[in-house]
Amino acid sequence: MFFETEIWYLVKTKSRMENVAEINLARQSIEFFLPRFTSGKREGKVVFPGYIFVRPKINDTFQSIRSSKGINDFVRFEMAFANATDEMISEIREVIDLMNDRIEQTNLHQKGEEIYIKSGPFKNFSGVFDSYDANQSANVLINFLRHEQLVKIKADMIA
Repeated sequence: MFFETEIWYLVKTKSRMENVAEINLARQSIEFFLPRFTSGKREGKVVFPGYIFVRPKINDTFQSIRSSKGINDFVRFEMAFANATDEMISEIREVIDLMNDRIEQTNLHQKGEEIYIKSGPFKNFSGVFDSYDANQSANVLINFLRHEQLVKIKADMIA
């Protein structure tokens, strides 16, 4: 079976093999989209684990994609392939980009980095950054009354 139009299809990958599927689709010059959230310098977390979008060219074969390493099968609803428009893929890309920008803005400091507290009850203190938590807060070690204390403050209060 050959593809007659260039539209996006949803493909199920084998368990935790999105990266393998990505590599093999690239080798075949098949356009794909694997949405990821970035996390610093590491490769990002896959947004839809177990799935990847592919956009075969006209006359690419169904079998060439389906038999790629890491690919399980096309997602179908009865006999119809699950597909997406260019606009839908663009919207997903925009949301992912927005979320990745937010992640980058929140993860500005590295563990052990010296920071300055610019507002709040510890204003003008300096400290050592420890970590971020899920509530957009920063854990910071500050020297307070000759003891090092771990305090939790809003991430936007540090510089």
